[in-house]
Amino acid sequence: MKALFVSTFVTAILLLSVGCSLQTQEKRDIADGVEQPETIMPEQSVFDPVPVRFESEDGLEIAGSFWDAPRKESGAILLLHQWGSDRRSFHSLGTALRHLDIASLAIDGRGFGESVKTKDGNALKPERSKEAVNGMMADVDAAIRFLSEKKNIEKSRIGIVGASYGSSLALIYAARNKEVKTVVLLSPGMNYFGNLQLDSAIKEYGNRPLLILAAEDDKASADAVRNLERMGANDKYEVKIFADGGHGTDMMRIKTKREKEITDFLEKNL
Repeated sequence: MKALFVSTFVTAILLLSVGCSLQTQEKRDIADGVEQPETIMPEQSVFDPVPVRFESEDGLEIAGSFWDAPRKESGAILLLHQWGSDRRSFHSLGTALRHLDIASLAIDGRGFGESVKTKDGNALKPERSKEAVNGMMADVDAAIRFLSEKKNIEKSRIGIVGASYGSSLALIYAARNKEVKTVVLLSPGMNYFGNLQLDSAIKEYGNRPLLILAAEDDKASADAVRNLERMGANDKYEVKIFADGGHGTDMMRIKTKREKEITDFLEKNL
């Protein structure tokens, strides 16, 4: 037993001595200018978004996730989340689009996520007033401008995907800006907040490609989709109402096939 203790003690002393010698040698190598092995950091995949920031018209700093364009004259999509959510709800779709060589930008709507401060540092909370909606439209315009200024993105190949109130912003903005090539609406409402009316917007949008999705277990949105289909009947419009799926981007969580409905549509029409 005594011999075992002595042997263990001697081994520990030897290991400590070797460790100290290695540390001493490393310090000498550094002092002598000997190049040390480089720490290898994991590389970011081309399919990962990069965080971006830009200013809206009123000075609000908009935070976004940007999947860059892979080559010249690439198409691009702006992704607008639903109320109470943020840009992370579109991470899967943004990645899927990048795999199809389509760039995309998901932004935090004003008052959500990281889009909560003006340039002078004042905090901003979500609001539904007419003034707030005007600000939301300015944010969409700033985001479209951000995309159109990227060197590999073709300005004539930019579309918008919006969920819930984000879908209202998408359609109303696209109705005013004829350069928007295509739009996807997830769970639209005919008049969110009482100041996001879609009845005139669907008519002004015209005959550009449009995909509208909703679920029957989200009755208000399903009814709105039927109304929009009737008011803006057009052979370039595609309408799908699922039996279930919930509201907005929640529909994509239940069945990934529904995300593919969106990517297939955009790949064909962008």
